[in-house]
Amino acid sequence: MTRGRPEPPPLVGFAIDVPVRFAECDSYGVVWHGHYALYIEQAREALTSRYGFTAAKALAMGYKVPITRMEIRYRLPILADATVRVAARLRPPDVARLIMDYEIRSEAGQLLASAETEQVILNAENELLVSLPRDLDRIVRQIVLDQEKLPRAAKPTSRE
Repeated sequence: MTRGRPEPPPLVGFAIDVPVRFAECDSYGVVWHGHYALYIEQAREALTSRYGFTAAKALAMGYKVPITRMEIRYRLPILADATVRVAARLRPPDVARLIMDYEIRSEAGQLLASAETEQVILNAENELLVSLPRDLDRIVRQIVLDQEKLPRAAKPTSRE
């Protein structure tokens, strides 16, 4: 329990373990808040790259997928020399917008932060797409389908 709120169950999604380096800490001895964005980006990239979709691949396919919104809710500090588990889960899209949920948890499973990102899809002419192109839709559907197959207690891991 943190600040009077019950601890939510772990996010079921793709997860990676991220070792925290001393250089990522600020003068207070905790991870500087801006590095949390890097941790969730690592998880997002690890998830999408499993399906052959990276930033370079998106450009090669003629798309740009910029982050248009990021929200991070900090609950507890991350300390140097820890290893955190960062989970990412893609929400099923209804338009050409990708929303992902994230959690950063301690090795003991304590929730340290949660986050959400939103990305839009642009074509090669930088025009905002309304619906997912067929090739991207296939990738997104497979990610969502695979997430639904995960048992609630499981946390798939990839060492990054």
